[in-house]
Amino acid sequence: MKLKTVARTVRDTIPLALLLFALWVVLTGKFNWHHLLLGAVSAVLVSAFSNYLLQGRLDPHLNAGVVIRFPVFAALLLIEIIKANWDVLKRMLAPGLPISPRIVSFDSYLESDLAKTVLANSITLTPGTVTVDIQESRFFVHCLAGEFTGDPGAGKLQGMTAWLFSEGPPELRRLR
Repeated sequence: MKLKTVARTVRDTIPLALLLFALWVVLTGKFNWHHLLLGAVSAVLVSAFSNYLLQGRLDPHLNAGVVIRFPVFAALLLIEIIKANWDVLKRMLAPGLPISPRIVSFDSYLESDLAKTVLANSITLTPGTVTVDIQESRFFVHCLAGEFTGDPGAGKLQGMTAWLFSEGPPELRRLR
């Protein structure tokens, strides 16, 4: 193997390994040396194997910046999920069941397929909304109520995703 090939393999493997290791630490919640070592070894092996299976075609948008920003993104997404759960619960318990389902669409300014996928999954994870389809940069989202149509992902979630991947207009990359 040439030195350039090895360097490229290491460069492609490290961001995913860091992301997997961070996920390991969050999910296990254990900080003793043998759990951290096992997590690091597992993350590197899974990342290297993924890189091998994909023949080095890991998404170039998965970089160290994404790994560093991901915990903040995940925490804010969790807050949005909790708020949406509360809203859906209130609608379910309301006497008139104030729902008016509909499909809305919006155009996204995100460029990469990875960022669009993260946005679509973030919308779907948020109760009351489901991403039905994506055509180029146009998202189609099923909303539980008409109030969701103003911001089915075109606002806060898209801004958070743009911030995570550093995509889109700089003034729209924000965490609100």
